Formats: sequence, C-alpha cells, structure tokens
Amino acid sequence: MKRLAALLFLVLCAAFTLAAQTPNPADYTMKVHISASHLQGDCDQLGCGTYLHADSTLNGKKLQLSGNVVRVKNIPMLIAPGDYPAKLTKDVHNSNGTLFVQGFDVLLPDNIIWHCATNGVSE
Repeated sequence: MKRLAALLFLVLCAAFTLAAQTPNPADYTMKVHISASHLQGDCDQLGCGTYLHADSTLNGKKLQLSGNVVRVKNIPMLIAPGDYPAKLTKDVHNSNGTLFVQGFDVLLPDNIIWHCATNGVSE
C-alpha cells in the first residue's frame, strides 16, 4: 500500500511539473514577424557560445533580436521566417527614450520559448 501511495505521489508531482512548464499562449499578446535568422559565434566576458540572431518587425519597428541558441535534441536550430506570438519581459529606457533595451519571450511551435533581447534597431 505504501508503494502504491508513493507511486501515485510521484505521478501527480510529474503531472504538476509538466503543467507548470507549459506556457499559456494568452500571455503572448504581441506578434513578432521574423524575416531572417542566423547563428553566430560570439565571445564576451562570460565566455564563448553560439547565439541566435533574428531580423524582425515588432509594432512597426525593425529590430534585431538575439539570444541563446534554441536547441532541439542538442542541435542548434534556426527560426523559420514567419509570425510568432511574443511578450515583453524587460523594458528599460533612458530619460529621453533614445537609448533602450527590451527583452522578449517568443513562443515557438511545440511550446518552445526563445528568450531574446534587442541588439539592433533601424527605421
């Protein structure tokens, strides 16, 4: 009986863990259009790694987004051009709005979330 109760407890914990990790599409109220993506090796103070960069349009602004590479089965992936739901996670401006950085979560198919930030802007 104790084994059955322990097994049931583990199954319930696993179910709650999976449910907590599934993103809610209703939270992603913005639409981002990705027109191109590419991988690039970069080095900074924290070390070297491969990053994903995407040319995108968001609210009429042309932005370049970058973030850690999305991996599926440990293979670095590109994002196919198209429209994706996104949400703003960080928005920092200076007093006159000329300098800014914004962070986004982009919801990709299969409930994969790409955490990215602006690293370029154009007209």
